[in-house]
Amino acid sequence: MLKKKIASVALAIIFSLSMAGVSLAAKCKGTVESVEKGKIVITVDGKCKLKAGEAVNIKTKRRVIEGC
Repeated sequence: MLKKKIASVALAIIFSLSMAGVSLAAKCKGTVESVEKGKIVITVDGKCKLKAGEAVNIKTKRRVIEGC
């Protein structure tokens, strides 16, 4: 009985910590200004709580424009 209580408490803690990690992710939008030798300069739209040297993941969104 005690093992079941310990296991359920441990699972609850693990679940709550995993949800806290998801909520820490920030979503920022911006425009790429320049790309030179492995450096990308991005102008961010609005407020974004990023600091210099912070690791980020970038997802691209390309727009396709077709002519006549």
